[in-house]
Amino acid sequence: MAFLYEADLEDYLMEELGDLGFRLMHGAQTVPDIEDSLRATWHDAVLTPVLLEALARINPTIPERVLVEASKRVLDSVFTTDLVQENRRLHRLFVEGIKVEYVEAGEDRNAVVRLVDWEDDHNDWRAVNQFDIVGKTPRIPDVVLFLNGLPLVVIELKGTEGKNIEAAYNQIETYKTDIPDLFRTGLLNVISDGHLARYGSLCADLDRFMTWRTIDGETLVANGSDLALETLTRGLLNREALLELLRWFVVFEDEGRGPIKKVAGYHQFFAVRKAVEAIQQARGRDGKAGVIWHTQGSGKSLLMTFLAGRVMHHPGLENPTLLMLTDRNDLDNQLFATFGRCKDRLVAPRECSREDADCRQENLAAPRLSAGSDDGRRQDHP
Repeated sequence: MAFLYEADLEDYLMEELGDLGFRLMHGAQTVPDIEDSLRATWHDAVLTPVLLEALARINPTIPERVLVEASKRVLDSVFTTDLVQENRRLHRLFVEGIKVEYVEAGEDRNAVVRLVDWEDDHNDWRAVNQFDIVGKTPRIPDVVLFLNGLPLVVIELKGTEGKNIEAAYNQIETYKTDIPDLFRTGLLNVISDGHLARYGSLCADLDRFMTWRTIDGETLVANGSDLALETLTRGLLNREALLELLRWFVVFEDEGRGPIKKVAGYHQFFAVRKAVEAIQQARGRDGKAGVIWHTQGSGKSLLMTFLAGRVMHHPGLENPTLLMLTDRNDLDNQLFATFGRCKDRLVAPRECSREDADCRQENLAAPRLSAGSDDGRRQDHP
């Protein structure tokens, strides 16, 4: 749908986000110079009190002093001049948690502080519009989605009064330069002019910002449809989808020139969902789960990476062995190279409870990737 004025578009989006279960706030409610402020300074991108309260709910057995110390692993930057590396570091903390050691009642304790409740019973979700923040220069992003006080999605909107979606993209690029701290914990960015709506990773150029064409994975909205923003909001920005994307559908591909962050497209996301369901059902039948049909250029290697990572860490599939068969050496090399570059997605440890000794032992024996060489011998990729 088209909106002449950006303010009208922003109001519409905030109303949609409220319907999806986000707590709606105006940026004026987060400024540092009010009573019980959520930020100590204008430079802060994290809502620290919200983060600490969420950590206490999600990790009720861990002492408060330990949670405060663990939070510093998030609040304090490590790669201060490399935003992508910093985002990669924090993404791993999102997915794996923060390992801590502490003394309680005279005994040494080990635990993992979880930043996210993957069941979504104790998370804090907020949508803040007109979020004032100061970096190299003051900026006011249109809408920021926070998960447990951490900026997860930055949304930039443009009305149709002489501007377009490219202007929204250029504004995101300006923010990355001027207020990089807002993107340290980010999952993805969204741009829209009310008619078009797209999303992309921290590393995406404009042509890599993608449409999200379905809400339920069954019915596709036509490209260029006036329902593009509504579909992206309800299909991608709902809490369940964001949690799944954060946990299972992000890779940092590194070809030796530094990591490139990639987030799944809607077709990869729903294909993996359906494939995992089919695999589980097939285990009780003849073992045949079905076929995923890929078109050329659809990102089949990445889809297979996302699927492999999902089934390897699915508790109901009991750490399966995956066998890849190709009919050409170039496809074998392509798939092996993609898996090798995305090994973080494949070897990330499972989430273990303190009592689950078997799970912790499996994490110590991290899987290795193997492929057949052209002469038939085995090659290992660490």
